[in-house]
Amino acid sequence: MLYSNTCSLPSSTGPCRGVFPRWFYNSSSGGCELFSYGGCGGNNNRFTSLQQCTASC
Repeated sequence: MLYSNTCSLPSSTGPCRGVFPRWFYNSSSGGCELFSYGGCGGNNNRFTSLQQCTASC
């Protein structure tokens, strides 16, 4: 489980302007949620699937 260093980070779109559906763990709600990733930057609380997010967090 990566919770301590990844899953506690907020979602981050990053500075680029792409629109890529990604999942992040929302520590406030206690679950994984969909957000739009810009394609660069951001942080490691970003997963390509709901399954990857729930397995990691």
